[in-house]
Amino acid sequence: MKRITFITGHYGSGKSECSANLAIQKKIPFLVDLDIVNPYFRTRELEELFASHQIETVHSSIKKSIGSDLPYIDQKAFLPFYNKEMTAIYDLGGDGVGAILLRQFEEWITEDVDLLLCINIYREETATVEKIIQMKNLIEGKGGIRITGLINNSNFLRDTTEEDILLGQKIVKEVSGMTGLPIVYTSYYQSMTIHPEYYEGELLPLALYLRKKWL
Repeated sequence: MKRITFITGHYGSGKSECSANLAIQKKIPFLVDLDIVNPYFRTRELEELFASHQIETVHSSIKKSIGSDLPYIDQKAFLPFYNKEMTAIYDLGGDGVGAILLRQFEEWITEDVDLLLCINIYREETATVEKIIQMKNLIEGKGGIRITGLINNSNFLRDTTEEDILLGQKIVKEVSGMTGLPIVYTSYYQSMTIHPEYYEGELLPLALYLRKKWL
């Protein structure tokens, strides 16, 4: 994992859930919520949980703005680019709209920064190889930064089977072959029994922090 990791993807791809789990599992001390266009399933909702893991969360500088749809990000979001000792995860908003926020970091992007595309093939807009590549191109075009790797997060939440994940891997692997982008992570619901040897990339067991039990 590089020093700074941005996670992007289609709305509902699970990028915020992956961001939260990576921050906790990798003990990343700085998590920036850049989702200012969609008030659902934001990592900023887990501020108390992250604090218990010694993770500082950065989002709006406006107090009591957790559920608000406001285009403000605290200037502390730039700290990891000034302090080379800091590691951080940035959780972007979805699609091209969310990717626009990458423009403010464009001049800071170096080899120690990753931009990972989170993919759930069970979402209509990323259900095929062609659609995933279209989403990749849209995000890169709007954000001005090249995607460096892929996350296979294909799932049906708690109803996911290993066959579901493997079908996702088949499609994401085709994307990898066509774009040259590696599969960096493959996620799975943490209570599942899987065969680790079947998968590409590092396995990421997910606790569902953002998804309520009724979903």
